[in-house]
Amino acid sequence: MMSKKDLITEGALRAFAQNGYAETTMDAIADVAKVAKGTLYYHFKTKEELFYYVNRKGVDLLVQTVTHAMKDEGRSVAERMLAVFDEHLRFFADNKDLCILLLQFSSGDQERDSMIGSLLGEYFATMEKFLRTLQEQGIINAELDVHTLASALFGMVGFTALRQMYRGEAIYTDETRNTLIALCKGALGLQS
Repeated sequence: MMSKKDLITEGALRAFAQNGYAETTMDAIADVAKVAKGTLYYHFKTKEELFYYVNRKGVDLLVQTVTHAMKDEGRSVAERMLAVFDEHLRFFADNKDLCILLLQFSSGDQERDSMIGSLLGEYFATMEKFLRTLQEQGIINAELDVHTLASALFGMVGFTALRQMYRGEAIYTDETRNTLIALCKGALGLQS
């Protein structure tokens, strides 16, 4: 059984993804989460606090997911790289509301957007470290810019997932997966 805080977090994620930050009220979150307003305010004093928590939890989950794929010693380094791409697609397919929330990014408030940018910065730092290691090992071209690679990966997989969501199509399909992996293999010069 889910805790009240988890119910609130899931409800807030759905509400923010569907309506954006500005249009989402604490009352609406309580309704979506099916909790009393007092329960909501017991766990989160403000909408901004809840927005930060939802995004923090989501980015942490994304980092955990890709880090697990990066460290899978049962695979070759090149296979791990491809698994990272695959896990991104699976993550966005399994977490559609989070995909929408992370990719809409702008809440209309510079301070809030900066906060979300810093959370995503942790994800990008993780990816860039992994890509840099692959460059040092000669797995990917040393002339490629890891900042651009990490951004391109996130955008390529994220916006592919987002487009398929908006079209009412399945996200994690063999066709989508194979196409994205082929693009990544070609761009990075991976053979396996």
